[in-house]
Amino acid sequence: MKEKLRKNFRRLLAITFTVLFTASPTLAYADSNTNKENVSSTVDVSDFTWPTGPEVYADAAIVMEASTGLILYEKDIYDKHYPASITKIMTTLLAIENNNLNETMTMSHAAEWDVDFNSSRIGLVEGESLTLKDALYGVMLESANEVSYGVGEHVANGPITDFTAMMNARAKELGCVNTNFVNPHGLHDDNHYTCAYDMALISRAAIALPEFRTITGTRTYTIPATNKNVARPLANHHRFIRKTLNYEGAIGGKTGGTTEAKTTLVTYAERNGLTLIAVVLHVDTGLHAYEDTAKILDFAFDNYALYRIEDTESVNTSGFTSLFKDFPAFVKPEQSPLRLSSNSNVVLPITANYKDAEKTITYTPVKEYVHGNNVVGQISYTYAGKYVGSTDIIYYNKDYPLTKAEFDAQWPDYLIPPELIFTDSETNDPETSEKENIPVTSDSTKDKESKKEGSSLLKPILLGVTVSAIVLLVGYYLLFIELPHRKRRRRYHENHKRRMESMRRNYRDDFTE
Repeated sequence: MKEKLRKNFRRLLAITFTVLFTASPTLAYADSNTNKENVSSTVDVSDFTWPTGPEVYADAAIVMEASTGLILYEKDIYDKHYPASITKIMTTLLAIENNNLNETMTMSHAAEWDVDFNSSRIGLVEGESLTLKDALYGVMLESANEVSYGVGEHVANGPITDFTAMMNARAKELGCVNTNFVNPHGLHDDNHYTCAYDMALISRAAIALPEFRTITGTRTYTIPATNKNVARPLANHHRFIRKTLNYEGAIGGKTGGTTEAKTTLVTYAERNGLTLIAVVLHVDTGLHAYEDTAKILDFAFDNYALYRIEDTESVNTSGFTSLFKDFPAFVKPEQSPLRLSSNSNVVLPITANYKDAEKTITYTPVKEYVHGNNVVGQISYTYAGKYVGSTDIIYYNKDYPLTKAEFDAQWPDYLIPPELIFTDSETNDPETSEKENIPVTSDSTKDKESKKEGSSLLKPILLGVTVSAIVLLVGYYLLFIELPHRKRRRRYHENHKRRMESMRRNYRDDFTE
């Protein structure tokens, strides 16, 4: 009997730990950092050859797809060249990113006088005021160098060197590899250079802004009268936009040219869902620059196709991990809180099948969920060893949690900061403690970070341990106390019943005598 009880007890232990530590997605996920899993293609594309493009006059050229950053055509794309006025794409990008276009800017003395009077200008003078929006039309359509200088000073709120520092910092953020800007307009300087790849990255960031897309695609525009001058009509220098040359699908661009840079040209075009960026540098003539641009854009449009990931994938399809395909077991697929980000694309050669792309799924734990969309992972696609697109995996949180960031933002300045009262690992800030003479532990910052993460993991683990202990205690009570005592009580009641029955018989016998 004792051996049987021991077996039952061991079986209860096994069932308890199995339920708690394998059926709990919270605990299983809490221990993971960024995890990856591959969904391999069923087709061998190791021998695939990517399409080769046409010969061009340009010394450097590139076509990049805007949504994915995929390079569809390239020629010496990392070689250093002078950009000339296509520099103004970066100037306009920074103005839109950092300022309100309805702001008023005023031309300085330097903006009027420190720019070559023989270069492209629209005649703005010192003390003249106009909106930043009107100024950017002057920059992008008429390539006005004095306006570019004024925009740079306005955006930096300081000397032009501050603005060029912003230009170079932004270029680095975008991943540029061979770029250095020393002015906002592109007039020649030996230290002012870029490469085709970098200009494509800058142009890609710019076309993602609706305000930039509107300005670069405008054929004509009129700057209203200012405090110094009458209204100024402007016309776009880009021939595809001005319609002196025709190219189907052209939506914008920027021209450039100096003796040292020769002709430079950036062009945006759209067809069949593809948004392409073409950059040509150091071209001998303007006509050849447009001819090169048309050839490499046609090549890209003719040889590549775009697939919207939303239309071809679902987090409920069997191609994904069980983390996603198990959701329909709890909710209807259309009610799943998981979805893929919109406007995410894969670009492939027209000879390829979308299903042949290899997927890498990356899961990223989220420390604090906010209301709405939370990125919990990413799916990246490759084809024949080349990155061709990606999409975010989004978890929609319908609740309105008070996150630490929101709490910090809402905490009034006049109240004592919580970290001065609470001294646990989550609020023990070495810098704050040092300022307020509060002793802190000698742990390194990295150790403190690990403590914070450990604290967040400790709660579910403690909960699991507590539940396990309760289950074990209940099991122990049932097996070793309740069941044995129940048998003893049953024997006691049976013996008592027999004794009472015997007493009754004896009583009847005595009464009979």
